[in-house]
Amino acid sequence: MHFCHWSHDLKGLNFKERWASKAKTYDDLLILAVLGTVCGLFSGLLMAVFYAVVYLPARYLLGTDFDAFEMLPVEWRVGLLVGACFVLALVFTLLPKPLHKVGVPFVVERLNHHNGNLPVWNAVVQFFTAAIGLVGGLSIGKEGPAVHLGATLGSVLAQKAKLPRYGVETLLACGVAGAISAVFQTPLAGVLFVFEVIFLEYQQRYVLPVLLSSVTATLVSHNIIGPLDIISIDAVSSLVLSLDLFVACSALVVFILVLSVVFLQAQKQLWRFSGLSVWWRFALVALASCVAAVYLPESLGSGFLPLSHLLSGDLIVYSLFLLIVVKTVLTAFTIGMGIPGGMIGPTFIIGGLAGVQVGLVFGEGMTDVTLFALLGMAAMMATCFQAPLTALIAIIEMTHSSATIVPALFVIVLSCLLIRVFFHQESVFVERLHFMGMMTNMSPFQRFLKHHTIKPVAESVLVLPTFTPIERVKDLASNMIDYVVYEKDSQWRLVRRLAVLDALQTLDAGPQPWLIVLEEGVAMDVSRAADSTPVSVIEEPASLEDMLSWFQKTGLSEVIVPLPNSSFRLVSRHRLDQFLLKSD
Repeated sequence: MHFCHWSHDLKGLNFKERWASKAKTYDDLLILAVLGTVCGLFSGLLMAVFYAVVYLPARYLLGTDFDAFEMLPVEWRVGLLVGACFVLALVFTLLPKPLHKVGVPFVVERLNHHNGNLPVWNAVVQFFTAAIGLVGGLSIGKEGPAVHLGATLGSVLAQKAKLPRYGVETLLACGVAGAISAVFQTPLAGVLFVFEVIFLEYQQRYVLPVLLSSVTATLVSHNIIGPLDIISIDAVSSLVLSLDLFVACSALVVFILVLSVVFLQAQKQLWRFSGLSVWWRFALVALASCVAAVYLPESLGSGFLPLSHLLSGDLIVYSLFLLIVVKTVLTAFTIGMGIPGGMIGPTFIIGGLAGVQVGLVFGEGMTDVTLFALLGMAAMMATCFQAPLTALIAIIEMTHSSATIVPALFVIVLSCLLIRVFFHQESVFVERLHFMGMMTNMSPFQRFLKHHTIKPVAESVLVLPTFTPIERVKDLASNMIDYVVYEKDSQWRLVRRLAVLDALQTLDAGPQPWLIVLEEGVAMDVSRAADSTPVSVIEEPASLEDMLSWFQKTGLSEVIVPLPNSSFRLVSRHRLDQFLLKSD
């Protein structure tokens, strides 16, 4: 109810009109800062609700920490998994196809191809389907759904405030950063995630509003959910950069590289079965998950509990390597088959387990094992999503320590470099969009057009009635506009102001055919007084990209655009081309 009230108030403010009247082409930092803070507040609250929906039932069922599915009886594990897959299959069967699109790839698609307009109902589907999968113990994460929910929140807020394209992108970025920050309580990593994973480039002009959103969401999450101490790293207090350390790091890079390739290639192969019935796909996921639930339950869920227990010595598995392989394949299989969940958390877990394995092989104490767990987490996340800085900062913020920076940079950079050079592998989200035949980034020219309204290329026009009083026509001599428009027979006509004045001067030679007498006095029939051209009238485009697309599609050279303040503007292809050449 409060959100609807906020939305109504924002809609009434009409920031787009204010933008056009007082701001530069795409810059009003104060408005964006305020809205970014509001977006961060709502993102934090939304993630707290998501946590409650997912983890309160889990805590009630398990009676212990999050994701401890291995502590449940076998029949409970199998029942939860089968029940979750059945409900998800039923939901996606009943829902129309457009509502099936959820997750990070959908956010990037809407950002690049639909002006950042994210439908609310897709977010509702994402919320509940992800919650069902997480409660059921499927090997998925909560971060992808968080991104979708935060992005939708920012998109809706921008639409209600009627922001131009640049404002929409900024608030969408604020929503994503706020959601990631609330989930991990890592404000800087949330900001970097937006640039490296969603926008695929660094945008300096987004930074301040996005930072405000990220910090606000973190504070909300910290106060409602409580502090999230992912892993204790008291053992990593001092670090000696020895040759042996970097030999072990090189081995970790190779291990992470193999796991990343398996994780990504398995999903790419599974995408080919997206046309298969949802019942068959989710039944196969249920079968594979149930086998894991019986023989290796530590591979279920999305939390860090198994990794934390392993580091503390409380968890002993028969084969750590087997757990790593099963977790990697099971997560790739679950996501690849279409279960609506995230991948960031699972990649952290897989990388952390891989780091523990390498630490046990090369290390002699708990310090080395903890260190390599952190390095593995950062490297796996960075390699799968091509987000090196996000992974590095996330590890530093989650562990509250900078002791691992140098070796972490070594494994992150080397892993990202090798997978791109030798396997030509992009981020898993980019690969997914490429598989769907969609572009994932825009050229600088496209982005330039998207970030400008029609204001720089629009000129004022004066609207006259078809029968204009002579006195009003004489007033045109003191007006500086170039064109006037009038409507006749439901068709708008464009005429030059000087042509109307030239016609007025012909009165000196005697009465003219365009001269008529009305009850109010003598008037000019503008349609007969001067040559005119028909002109189209369209709603104000969201950006210059839309305006250029309209010109290219229609082949026309001029158009009239009515503005919210009841004025009219003339936009011509000639002025648009001049503006682009001047800006270039």
